[in-house]
Amino acid sequence: MRKNKFFILGIIALAAFTLGFISCDIESDSSSSSSRSYNESVQRVVFAENTATISFYNLNSNDIFLVKVNTTSNAMPAASTGRALNVSLDLTKNEAVPSRSLLESQTRTLPQIGHPQAAKFSANPPPFTRSVARSAEYPVFNPAQLGDQRSFWVETVIDSGVWVQRTATLMATGRNGNIWIADGVRTPISTAQARSLSERFDIIYPAATSLLGFEFGGGPGGHGGVDGDPKVQILVYDINDTQGNPGVAGYFWAKDLFTQAQLSSAGVSVRTNLAEIFYIDANVFTIAPDFIYSTLVHELQHMINFNVKTITHNIASETWYNEMLSMVAEDLISPKVGINSTNSGHPVQARIPNFLEAYDRIGATEWLGGSSMEDISDQYGVTYAFGAYLVRNFGGPSLIREISLNNTIGIDSISSALFNVAGVTFEEAISRFGEALIFSGNSRPGGGMSFDRTVSGSAGGTRYTAQAFDIWTMRQARNNRTGPAVYVLTPYSMRPHSVLVQSSNDWQNVSGSLSVTLERPANEGVELFLMVR
Repeated sequence: MRKNKFFILGIIALAAFTLGFISCDIESDSSSSSSRSYNESVQRVVFAENTATISFYNLNSNDIFLVKVNTTSNAMPAASTGRALNVSLDLTKNEAVPSRSLLESQTRTLPQIGHPQAAKFSANPPPFTRSVARSAEYPVFNPAQLGDQRSFWVETVIDSGVWVQRTATLMATGRNGNIWIADGVRTPISTAQARSLSERFDIIYPAATSLLGFEFGGGPGGHGGVDGDPKVQILVYDINDTQGNPGVAGYFWAKDLFTQAQLSSAGVSVRTNLAEIFYIDANVFTIAPDFIYSTLVHELQHMINFNVKTITHNIASETWYNEMLSMVAEDLISPKVGINSTNSGHPVQARIPNFLEAYDRIGATEWLGGSSMEDISDQYGVTYAFGAYLVRNFGGPSLIREISLNNTIGIDSISSALFNVAGVTFEEAISRFGEALIFSGNSRPGGGMSFDRTVSGSAGGTRYTAQAFDIWTMRQARNNRTGPAVYVLTPYSMRPHSVLVQSSNDWQNVSGSLSVTLERPANEGVELFLMVR
């Protein structure tokens, strides 16, 4: 039976690998104060025969972990992943992991970000004909004035597929956005709240475009996009039902960049508002404004990504990749509007607890979706954690800008950016992901990967900071345990590009020496590592 599982996604123990090539500032790297060197702490298991034995010496109340890394794009059955021989399978220091049902008394349920159909649309959109000028099918642009009213097509309830028109009033406007408040929202929005949203967006927009690029029609010399307005429209309305669940906080849906005729000819049964537009839930905005400000960053990345990848390069982003970029954008930009990594609206607090518990159920480069709020939250957690790891260890903001602006998507995009910015391959990065799950604070040897590293750097003329966080002090999403979860030493199946961290009572709090014999994985795409914390 699986026990409390720590995470760990691989680690190629290359002694020559250092962080000297990273073109950003490491502002708090002094926490690397382990008495053990990197080579003493991380051992890649090399098999000359069917078994191999690894020995550790000079242990001083250390814990040892077996880290399995599936470096392939295929799921692996348990029998193909290798195993430790002649060891105890019990890990009694950790009680059984609770079921996946939500334990209401121990965790909070966060709103979902994004419309259920929006990601599917962006991943497989109708053909979009790019033009330097606005199409004749687009409406004539007339600048909106405060107090103006306009009708918008929305669903009666999120994902209902039933479309109605709602009238909204322009209650605030800034340099970069217009804030429209729908008439009759269940949670009234004041003028002061609308202005606050506008003011935050005026900070978010230049930070996002410097890092990621521009939305369709935006930027210097831009034509204003499908509505001709250089400002982004933000509609605040009742997205969710009245049942009191958190529902959806907000979304961008690329359908709004298409004319109704284009959508109809593609067989897409939705309504367009012909605008670069975001949708925000009035109730979530009222009770969790910081979460909404972070959501604006998230959805602006999606809007920009659609222009940079789909419209400009005629490629559709994979969902995991698109969501990873949005959450890393939150990571880097949200602090500029006062949402630091200790704030509940920041992805460190909102997403990492799910990652600590669910890392083994979802590969770093896949999007399984799911029907429950917990499934979606777990998916966001794993996807964000991979991006957070990359930005803190392989080039900071420069890496994210390179990923966003290059002419590829998915693994190819990340691989190209890693090589150009940090001089490493995607395979090296995925192999070392596991280090970040084991090492933080005083446990990290010099050169070890970690989330517990603050990295600052400039991209597009703007400075950004990814703040350090220690996963060993954070609680998992659905139970009261701190740190990543650890499994017993029984072989388990593995997701594509995933890791599994395992241990035993015999490997905990060890002093002196310890030798471990391991059996070769049946599939060469699975690599085994032993790590000492």
